[in-house]
Amino acid sequence: MNDMKQYLLAICALFTFQISAQEHALEEQVLFTVNQEEVTAEEFVKVYNKNRNIGEDIDPKTPSEYLDLYINFKLKVQDAKQMGMDTMPRFINEFNTYRNQLAQPYLSDKAVNRDLIAEAYARSKYDIRASHIMMGATPESDAIDTLKAYKKLVALKERIEKGESFEEVARQYSTDTYSAKNGGDLGYFTVFNMVYPFESAAYNTEVGEMSKIVRSQFGYHLIKVTDKRPARGTVQVAHIFLVDNEKSPEQQKLTAEQKIQEIYQKLREGAEFEALAKQYSEDKSSAYAGGIIPEFGINKMFPEFEDQAFALKEEGEISEPFKTPVGWHIIKLVKSPTQKTLEESKPELKKKVERDSRSQQGRISILKDLKKEYGFKEYPKHIELAFSQVYKGYLDMQYDSEGHKHGTKTLFSFADKEYTVTDFLDWLELNQAKGGKKLGKLRMELEKAYDRYSEGSLLGYEKSRLEEKYPEFRMLSREYYEGILLFDLTDKKVWRKSVSDTTGLQNYYADKKEKYRWDTRYEVVMVNAASEKIAKKAMKMLKKGKNIEALNEKLNEESLLNIQVDTGTFELEERKELADFALPAQGFTEIKERDDRYAFVYVLNTLPPSTKTLEEARGMVLSDYSAYLEKEWLKELKAKYEVEVNKEVLSKVIQLLEEE
Repeated sequence: MNDMKQYLLAICALFTFQISAQEHALEEQVLFTVNQEEVTAEEFVKVYNKNRNIGEDIDPKTPSEYLDLYINFKLKVQDAKQMGMDTMPRFINEFNTYRNQLAQPYLSDKAVNRDLIAEAYARSKYDIRASHIMMGATPESDAIDTLKAYKKLVALKERIEKGESFEEVARQYSTDTYSAKNGGDLGYFTVFNMVYPFESAAYNTEVGEMSKIVRSQFGYHLIKVTDKRPARGTVQVAHIFLVDNEKSPEQQKLTAEQKIQEIYQKLREGAEFEALAKQYSEDKSSAYAGGIIPEFGINKMFPEFEDQAFALKEEGEISEPFKTPVGWHIIKLVKSPTQKTLEESKPELKKKVERDSRSQQGRISILKDLKKEYGFKEYPKHIELAFSQVYKGYLDMQYDSEGHKHGTKTLFSFADKEYTVTDFLDWLELNQAKGGKKLGKLRMELEKAYDRYSEGSLLGYEKSRLEEKYPEFRMLSREYYEGILLFDLTDKKVWRKSVSDTTGLQNYYADKKEKYRWDTRYEVVMVNAASEKIAKKAMKMLKKGKNIEALNEKLNEESLLNIQVDTGTFELEERKELADFALPAQGFTEIKERDDRYAFVYVLNTLPPSTKTLEEARGMVLSDYSAYLEKEWLKELKAKYEVEVNKEVLSKVIQLLEEE
């Protein structure tokens, strides 16, 4: 149910609509009221245009038809409000979570983010190979340990500059033990593969040169760039995959290798890759599509897989079988390596920038702008007065702000509001570090806490004004607010009731059961063989009463690809391949050639058309019963709440929308 909610709410936020000059004349006018709650023409036009673009190819609606739907929507929201659902703690918490997500783009400098996206795109055109020497120093390390790490790396850098081997120094001293054993070598990487400070240092250093010492959250790094090549870009392949990993039984490992070689031989003999992938690949997520997997770039797959994929030159070219830690693969090049344009890359890069530590650049910039906009002012002496009253117990969650002094002194102010020593020390007590977190020196922790408090207060104030400052945010926020209410109430009135009201469901089914029917069904054994001769052997064995296990054991003795058997009871719509055969009531069809193989069907029994039981039709009955409950609910709402439509405004709105 949560997935459904995520989907419905995501639809609400697809895009905003630019208001035309004509709309401005209408935007403040009331289009309709529900229980005296007003809905403006502006709101309806925006929502209509958004949903028209989403669904015009599926179920197009005229403005009048959509108005009926929107009134129904508002009736349900009104009912939720009358029930007090918008005051419940669970609703408030959920809405605030979504609102915080919506607010994030407004709390970061868009210009800085645009620059970061452009920078990331420029870097994505190249892959860097680099080695590094690291001296560990986390943000929680105290000043003395941090300084020691830095000085040690400075000394190592000087030794390398005097002639010592970078690789040998890395092996001996780097605290990144994984890369140290390879002389510090990290292999090739591209944008977003490394933390931002490391990435920037690597991309700004020439091949064969060492970087300046750079700090990251892991410590200090000395980077040597050993190669820079045009980016591999992204590539798309299809693969045939057989499981063979460290947990696989020995027999399975032997079988997998034998089977992949047999499949490869068939490919060499001209068999279709897509057909073999559908028949034999054990990656079920891609097998149905002929083995095709999504495009990928470097450091997304096992190195062996990437190397094989990028080594293929011509689309349609097929690799030899190769092994990765998870199993055996044969791959086919579907789409040659490509580099997307900046415009094509922007949506993905934007998401990555927002999730990455580099997004802090945009936050820092917006804080600077907000401080200027709201007249932010600090009082350093008063900050020191506050710090002086916090004892070391804070580091162990033992700080108590009771009895503090100078409480009315102002630490900082903005937008005509002052934040005092008392405000900060009380906040500090409530937000002490949770147990288990490694903390640094008291002074350092207090400075970090003060920054969180002052910056959080400023951003919190800005967040509270977003509806006032940005009309598009106001619309989105309202849509999420009403969308959550609608979902929760519909869940209560319709979805949950349709499942829990067993008596109502049974009565509904009894009244409508002739609607739920089976077509003719066939209980079958479907055999697919490598040759007509093998198919005939399989048919002969079935006629003698041999079971499926016996068929597989006997006919797959020489090759595991000789025969495949599937069983079940199906309507023709369920298994469309059955329509290729003239199915008898019982018995065998003729053998037919299909996709370079030979197939037949053994019909064990034919079941005539019949009414489905409630259990057999449960999914469809639940869906129909839910629609019935919703229809009855709307009847109640229309009788309960008064709806008034301003026909003059509606006429103008319809004219506006039909002209677009």
